[in-house]
Amino acid sequence: GRVGAEGGRKRKAKDPNKPKRSTSAYFYFLGKMREDAKSSGKPITKIAEFTKESSAKWAKMTDKDKEPFNKKAAADKKRYDAEMAVYKGKDPSEAGKPKRPQSAYFCFLADFREKMKGKNIDHKEIIKMAGEAWRNLDDNEKKPFEKLAQKEQEKYEQALADWRRGGGGASPAKKSKQEENGDDDDEEDEEDEDDDEDDDE
Repeated sequence: GRVGAEGGRKRKAKDPNKPKRSTSAYFYFLGKMREDAKSSGKPITKIAEFTKESSAKWAKMTDKDKEPFNKKAAADKKRYDAEMAVYKGKDPSEAGKPKRPQSAYFCFLADFREKMKGKNIDHKEIIKMAGEAWRNLDDNEKKPFEKLAQKEQEKYEQALADWRRGGGGASPAKKSKQEENGDDDDEEDEEDEDDDEDDDE
């Protein structure tokens, strides 16, 4: 269809080589509910109703009940991270590695962008303005952002230690140059993994 090519934003064509997004624990549970309904001979006639019931059931489940689904999701996340690493031409042993923490300036930039929302100013112009504003801040005004960056750094170091314990990285004893400096990775955070699940459906 050529409709919409002229007006509005064109949706980027999906890359067939891009790895399939990892499945969340809830979606594994939903799959089991579908299988159960099929095997008991109850066809799912109303998808919305079925999803609502499944969602309510999931919410009431204990962590122990959810464990098998969480394990499946964790394994699939590892698969996705490894495949994404290969897809992006990175070392698969770097898969799932935590994102480099933001510097004080980037914490300030995020705050600055938020304040400029809805002001119809070009993205490049905002970056330029933020740079100037940052240079004009005194040490006292920079402190909150430096504290924020410090917290991010601590979280990153903890996540990196957890990642290494989980078998991440080829050689935990040696730090690579890339690791020292961090690497720009646009992988989603764990919390966000459910947001795009509808891609799978």
